[in-house]
Amino acid sequence: MIVYIDGTNRHAHRQTILEYHRLRKKVFCDTLGWVPPSDGGIERDVFDDHYNVVIVNIDETSGKVSGGVRLMPTLGPTLMHSVWGDMLPEPKAYRSANIWEATRFCVDDSANRSRKNSFVNRATLALSLAVLEFCDANDIDQVIGVCERKFFDMQRAYGTEATILATKTDENGTEIGCGIWETGPQARAGLAWAKVFMGGAEPVQLPKVA
Repeated sequence: MIVYIDGTNRHAHRQTILEYHRLRKKVFCDTLGWVPPSDGGIERDVFDDHYNVVIVNIDETSGKVSGGVRLMPTLGPTLMHSVWGDMLPEPKAYRSANIWEATRFCVDDSANRSRKNSFVNRATLALSLAVLEFCDANDIDQVIGVCERKFFDMQRAYGTEATILATKTDENGTEIGCGIWETGPQARAGLAWAKVFMGGAEPVQLPKVA
């Protein structure tokens, strides 16, 4: 089940956000080694203090967070421009009200031992479609992000192929890429069959700025 969390309902989802930060530690600190853990057994960065929308997937059996992603407008501070700026061919070209950054996309694969591949696939599919539906509801044309190569390969298999802007091998020997996804009708149609995994969630609509 998908849950959209922004400033208007974050207070009601404190436990959910905490679980998401714990999952981030498991993936980005313990597994990938990209960042050091924060106090309290979580992973947190300065961008969590800036405006963002978090989308999480709740496992229907356990009721726990099984995946999540953080979205941020590129007109504000972004991980892309501050940390991965060397992967942007023209940094200013990727600051726009119509381009948002996706960061800290993670899925808990621990239950994969008992559910085989369906668990990870369902969470990833639900989150991917939820991002596209959020973008559609808020006039966002593109999403940009840095991911492991295997994530781009998986998205391609699902029919949501990114345009790769740059690739490199990080300090841990992991091949990563900077990619940008179109969020229009064609992308949503390719994942429409995954709607059943979202649990009927409707994307949060942000206030329109005159």
